[in-house]
Amino acid sequence: MRNAEHRAGSERGAALVIAIFSLMLISVVATSLILSAGTQTAIKANYKSATRAFYDAKAGLEEARGRLWANNPDSAAVLNCVFSGGQPMAPQQECYIINPASGETVDPFNQATTNPYADLEYKQEWGSTPVPGTPPIPSKSPKGAIAGPLFKWVRITATTEKSISPTFDSDADGVVDITPLFVSGQNVVDSGKVGGTIPPGGAQLLTITSLAVTPLGSRRMVQYTVAPAALGAGFANFPSALTLDGNGVRFTGPSSSAGQPASTFRINGNDSSAPSGTTAGVAAIGYTNPNDASNVSSSAVPASNYLSPVGVLNVSSVTAPSVPSIPSVLQTPGGLDSLVQSITRGADLVLSPPSGTSADQTSLTAMSAANPMVVVVNGDFHLSHAGGSSFTGYGLLVVTGTLYYDPDASWNGIILVIGKGVFDGSQHGNGGQINGTVFVANTRDNSGNLLSNLGPASFKQTGGGNGIQYSRQLIASTEALMTYQVLSFREIQQTTP
Repeated sequence: MRNAEHRAGSERGAALVIAIFSLMLISVVATSLILSAGTQTAIKANYKSATRAFYDAKAGLEEARGRLWANNPDSAAVLNCVFSGGQPMAPQQECYIINPASGETVDPFNQATTNPYADLEYKQEWGSTPVPGTPPIPSKSPKGAIAGPLFKWVRITATTEKSISPTFDSDADGVVDITPLFVSGQNVVDSGKVGGTIPPGGAQLLTITSLAVTPLGSRRMVQYTVAPAALGAGFANFPSALTLDGNGVRFTGPSSSAGQPASTFRINGNDSSAPSGTTAGVAAIGYTNPNDASNVSSSAVPASNYLSPVGVLNVSSVTAPSVPSIPSVLQTPGGLDSLVQSITRGADLVLSPPSGTSADQTSLTAMSAANPMVVVVNGDFHLSHAGGSSFTGYGLLVVTGTLYYDPDASWNGIILVIGKGVFDGSQHGNGGQINGTVFVANTRDNSGNLLSNLGPASFKQTGGGNGIQYSRQLIASTEALMTYQVLSFREIQQTTP
């Protein structure tokens, strides 16, 4: 009995030990879960902060890129800084947009290690520290009803070989230069290799750098290389008041002998925006295929209706080395089609009339001299006088079908008829004029298929009107309507100063 009682008593407390052990095990697991959850929360917070810094920095890039656009109501301060005096941006010149928090000082010029917003990247690109010059421009970010992104500063500089990379040599001359780079057609041109001059119609490359720092201390720096989009970067220059790009092109103008009103019609390549007393301009009519010379010249009669500066042929090939030319890529259907698509992506208005119908100028009610527009018509378009009154358009007009032109209507800017490549001005009128330039190219067949080679672009204005007057100033202001295009993007690794 006593032995049995002893054995039973020896098992007393086992359940307590098991319970304690189980609680300890559960506690270890719970502690691990808590620590893991805390770690995950910290990782999530760090990721969120870093991601926020990245997008804040990109927002800074976009503010600067947007304010380089001439139509942006907030562009004046930035454009006056970047293109001071209307000149290209010089090497080592810098323009800052700053975005401090309330009560905070953002000074990218201060290179002290205690300054969290020092622009240390500038020295990596230029080999020296930024020199205070033009006062930083306040960001528009905090001006809205909603708090804006927390980027701290954005810097705009000229792009050079050295600023891109210590080993970047765009012209393969063995020297990494610090002279500004330009886009001329499809080529990057180092202005230092052409005597410091700007290529005709060349668009300057710019570098935009943005730094963002979040309240948790995450830092991100990103950078764009930009240039004026599509039109400015696409054409080295418009080589004539009327350019017929293609093979077997056709030109028909008014003729007094045919009883058509030719007395006021002119295609004038003299630059109407040139200073008084100076001679500047281009050929009245340009063609790209030399085999079309006699065909176009014989149709451009009377000769007194086609005017060019002294020393420039009134009707001329624009592929000869001695005259301004268009890039070879824009003498191909694929190159011109890409240009149209690029313009379409940045257009203010895209019209796509149903097959068998056409759009007209009644769609352009928002357009005015104070509000020029980029308009793309995927199809046919009638540019006519409206309700018996004359109509004047402003900006860039791209028509992929047939452009039916009423010579009572006017246009100030650039007209591109690329696609079907037909400009039809057979309707009678006498009050309108196109000021700027007209470019016609046949890149697609009647079914809309892209051609393998350019076809016979056609320009016909038999109904009269005042014709075409070349204006470099209007061309330049129209090119400025296009936003800046991002050519490259990169992120620059950051450490805390």
